[in-house]
Amino acid sequence: MPKRTLLIIISIAAIIALAVFIYRFQIIRYSAEVFIRKSLPSYVKVDSINFDARGSRVTLSGFKISAPRGFSDDYILEIGEVSCRYKLRGKNITEGFEIFEPVFKKFLLNIERLEDGCLNLNEMSSLIKGNAPAENPPPASAPSTEEGAVKKQPAAVKLSDIIKLPENYSLKNGTIIFLDRYGLSRPHIISFENINASLFIKLDDNYSKILSLSSQGQGEIGGNRSEIVRWNTSLNPTAPKLTMSNRFDVYNVKIKPFEPYYDKYSPLVFTDGTFSGLLIFDFDNGNIGSSNEIRLSNFRFYVKPGQENAQFWQTSVPELVKYFSTPYGEIVFDFKIKGDMKNPVFYLGPKSKEALTALAVDKISAAIQDMSKSSGNTGKKTDLEKAKQYIDMFKGVLNKK
Repeated sequence: MPKRTLLIIISIAAIIALAVFIYRFQIIRYSAEVFIRKSLPSYVKVDSINFDARGSRVTLSGFKISAPRGFSDDYILEIGEVSCRYKLRGKNITEGFEIFEPVFKKFLLNIERLEDGCLNLNEMSSLIKGNAPAENPPPASAPSTEEGAVKKQPAAVKLSDIIKLPENYSLKNGTIIFLDRYGLSRPHIISFENINASLFIKLDDNYSKILSLSSQGQGEIGGNRSEIVRWNTSLNPTAPKLTMSNRFDVYNVKIKPFEPYYDKYSPLVFTDGTFSGLLIFDFDNGNIGSSNEIRLSNFRFYVKPGQENAQFWQTSVPELVKYFSTPYGEIVFDFKIKGDMKNPVFYLGPKSKEALTALAVDKISAAIQDMSKSSGNTGKKTDLEKAKQYIDMFKGVLNKK
């Protein structure tokens, strides 16, 4: 080979090597983006991917997860920005990588329940499973080599072999919109905004099934800074029916938006007012166990037509409210819910029972007094008067704290 030709080849190689060195991060970024896009399942979309090879960070913008069919929104989850640290498993991105400290910013979660009670979150398992890579089936007959050894079929590649995901995520400045059609004459919407929370997700090895899901955090109803909700929830998607634990600590939340859920049980129509308290809703394979205590403040209401008198206590509802009221003008009411979700049974809590017992005692005492007056005063205690003494003693016990 002529010396001049060899010099040209060496020069070209040096230029190429120098260009690769100068643009090595851009090359890594490009190959990583192509690799990640090919690795994503069909129900996941990403607008852009930015790799910071120097800082070992990756940022995804416009991250979207498609919703199952039959629901209103095209996407069940939209995230403005996903950022995290990463670590290569080998010398290059194609050998896989591991994700650390993921943060979801400006996310929107659309939760929808249909007329038949079907929830889009539950249906996501079917969508994920349907897009999971199929395992290689065993051969119908195992062909042998010349030495008689059975040829091994190539193992199916799992998504977890490429990307190792963490189980803990941080959520910042998010929104959850709950669209409910179940048992309602028209769709009802409640939104939680300005959410900051932590999320725990455990997946199977194929990333095709959610094994457990839990969250702790805080948000605002409708974006109103005075209406605070804190929660601690966990979901078991592997159970045949809804199995979920929920703790909601609410403060100064307007009661009107929740009217569709309490209206059929309440003799009152609330036109204004807020509520605070602890709400506990546990579901075990479709059975509900709920224990709640709420405090109503600044409320305005009127009695529903046909509900002017309580069925058992023969008293007006406004009078009944007095027994549940505190010296600060709040109504304190506790209750429990048990049984099948399709036909739950409501029970009074201890404070509500005490209020109704006090009401009963007052009514019985008043009736006895009227009967005693009508029987005349003989100077001797009648049985009714003795009964009144016992009831007064019982009232005294109830009034003790």
